[in-house]
Amino acid sequence: MTYSIVALKGKMLGIAVASGSIAVGSRVPWARFSVGAVVTQAYTNPSLGPLILNYLEKGFSAKEALAKALSKDPNPEKRQVAVLSCRGEIAYHNGSDIPREYGVYVGENCVCIGNLIVSSRILEAMCKTFEKKVDEDFTYALLLALTTAHRLGGDRRGDRSAAILVVSETPYGKLYDKVVDLRVDFSDNPVYELIELYEACKELA
Repeated sequence: MTYSIVALKGKMLGIAVASGSIAVGSRVPWARFSVGAVVTQAYTNPSLGPLILNYLEKGFSAKEALAKALSKDPNPEKRQVAVLSCRGEIAYHNGSDIPREYGVYVGENCVCIGNLIVSSRILEAMCKTFEKKVDEDFTYALLLALTTAHRLGGDRRGDRSAAILVVSETPYGKLYDKVVDLRVDFSDNPVYELIELYEACKELA
């Protein structure tokens, strides 16, 4: 019941996500600097995010980390997951029981997934938007990708929450790697409010 983009540029890993559910940012996006990024959605098992990141950090490939994590899930058929490692490896899983319409689109250093969306074609549009804008501003490119999907219909129930998470190198090392972590948890217009929130943060920085 959610659509997401996961992307990589240099040392930055980012996720933007929107959903017809409330507080999507609390359970879907997971990222760790120099390791990878994960979105876990559909009938969400939030434990898959940190579990996959732990496997990536131990040296497993994206596909291996995803497979190992799903092997511990009692209901993998209900999950939709995408993984992007810091090395650019991509893996994804569409469980047989996730809500339709669903799909995946793999672009250049990005992957978009969604379920219960108006059309799987919005995922390609998300990636294409990101690829056009990523050299200008990585975070804003993620937000524009989210906006593209929203304008094309997004979640079939209507979007109610949105979030963006970007991790990179910071002065705090592994203890804190978030450079952007913003959420709109319950709104009739969460995607645009998320952009306004990001722009306000940039003005105050």
